[in-house]
Amino acid sequence: MDLLFLHTTLNHKDNRGFTLVEMMITVVLIAIMVNLVAPMGQIAEGFKLDYVNQRIYSSAVLARSEAIKRSETVSVCRSISGTACQTGTNWADGWVIFVNNNGNNSIDPGEEIIRVYNPASSPVEITWSGSVPLLNFRPRGSPDRQGTFTLCSVPKRPMEQRLVDISGSGLIRKREGVKCLLPTIPSP
Repeated sequence: MDLLFLHTTLNHKDNRGFTLVEMMITVVLIAIMVNLVAPMGQIAEGFKLDYVNQRIYSSAVLARSEAIKRSETVSVCRSISGTACQTGTNWADGWVIFVNNNGNNSIDPGEEIIRVYNPASSPVEITWSGSVPLLNFRPRGSPDRQGTFTLCSVPKRPMEQRLVDISGSGLIRKREGVKCLLPTIPSP
């Protein structure tokens, strides 16, 4: 008789759906999973920025060391084609390191291209703060101007900028800056 009572109770039409406790447990589990996934995305985005930042840093170090080794001016410029310097502000399209024998800040026939860097694989914005869209290292390793490469994710998110600073003495260092996307404060 107990089995018949249990069977009719389970098949009763009022027993469809979730209990309040089951629903609350489901909501809590979903909230925990969402809170774990969001930071993972930001961590992955940070790793992508760090990777591209390392490429910029390595480029500056290579250009400086080649200038010293060759006793010639070595330049780094934004380049989409890998064979000529282009104007523009976003270096994420690619850049090139070359021996700038005549100092005219362009790649001429006979000037050696040391390394070509392809466009960044992840969406990122790379800007150079120097007054000229080119970085030259003199034969003794000092740059012709100091400046900073600034990297931010695209679209901009509230995460720290990645910076590569080039000092007037030739010191090259990486650091983090302010957030790429600062929170907007409503005006009163």
